[in-house]
Amino acid sequence: MSPQAGLAQVQAFCALLLEDFSLQQALRQSADADAFVAAFVQAARERGFVLTAQDVHSAMRAREFGIERLLDAAVTATCPPPDGWLPIALAWHGDELYADWIYFRARHLHAPFFEGDVRDCLLEPFSRLVRYVTPIETIAPWLETRPHLQPSGLIFHMSRCGSTLLSQMLAALPSNIVVSEAGPIDTVVQAHRRRPDLSQDRRTQWLTSIIGSLGQKRRGDERAYFIKLDSWHTQDLPLFRRAFPGVPWLFLYRDPIEVLVSHLRKPGTQMLPQGVAADLYGLERSYGPGTEEDYYARVLAEVCEPVLRHYGDGGGLLVNYRELPQALFTAILPHFGVEYSEADRAAMAAVARFDAKTPGMAFAADSEAKQRKASETVRAAAARWLDDPYRQLEALRAGTA
Repeated sequence: MSPQAGLAQVQAFCALLLEDFSLQQALRQSADADAFVAAFVQAARERGFVLTAQDVHSAMRAREFGIERLLDAAVTATCPPPDGWLPIALAWHGDELYADWIYFRARHLHAPFFEGDVRDCLLEPFSRLVRYVTPIETIAPWLETRPHLQPSGLIFHMSRCGSTLLSQMLAALPSNIVVSEAGPIDTVVQAHRRRPDLSQDRRTQWLTSIIGSLGQKRRGDERAYFIKLDSWHTQDLPLFRRAFPGVPWLFLYRDPIEVLVSHLRKPGTQMLPQGVAADLYGLERSYGPGTEEDYYARVLAEVCEPVLRHYGDGGGLLVNYRELPQALFTAILPHFGVEYSEADRAAMAAVARFDAKTPGMAFAADSEAKQRKASETVRAAAARWLDDPYRQLEALRAGTA
């Protein structure tokens, strides 16, 4: 049998699997790749499919770890998934947006970023091979029969200012669902760039659908749900407020010089030519000698501007990086309206002893080092574009604006 024929047999058996929940459960018992493949081949042959272990291994390799390519060029929609599945990627096929789902069971989201949780899940052979693919429009009715949480709080941030520390502290508790910079949320936020005809109502429904699906109660004891957004999502603050009008939000920010130094050392995706949409801020990108500082500062100013414009609409809290980690307990949790026991608070506080993005390393304060490393060009760019927004944020936070 040719490799193409073998792959077709694997795909056909996977389609059957999507309708047979008990068989799914049986195959998921095999965490080892070889054991899973043997069980998969045996179950397929018992049901009349002709395939080999090599066919299954080839199919698994074809879909291994490529998060941005999880959906094939041609897509066939499946039935909606049962309990325990999360959408990990959204992709366009023509004018339609489809969600790709993998099985997370009761796995606690704990990685610094959602993509890390996805990659951990993809280490399991079942998840690399068996997927549901559904149009995004089907998620809203599917959620009506699935227990899920509404967000307890939305976390916006300037970037490089402690948002990962905050989300990691919250994720220390298994009773908290913490979704950190999830690609599916960003795809929905950016959907109008692909489809300018999308109405606000449809964008809002898509956003509530994808956030609702990520907030499923897969363990059963979840009690709070926090979403850390990408820094450029401040541009769509009104969309989030429209989707979740009663949900409190906060904006984390930091001394602009320190943020600029961090991006110059390792630029974020919003600063790079191949990063987020080039027209996101309406700025001409510049990367020549001596121009990066100015461009990065302008991007950061654009991040802050919507917060300043909409803060007066209510629901927001401003937090300076230097207030962390104590601000989680003194200001943020009260703002979000959630309470925790002393043991829970101690568990969250313990996380602050470690580096947020590399939890295996101890935390080391770096504000003074960043200030020392700042060149005159950095300081000039910060003064030109960020001094005024930073002063306004500080005045609003202090209640003196």
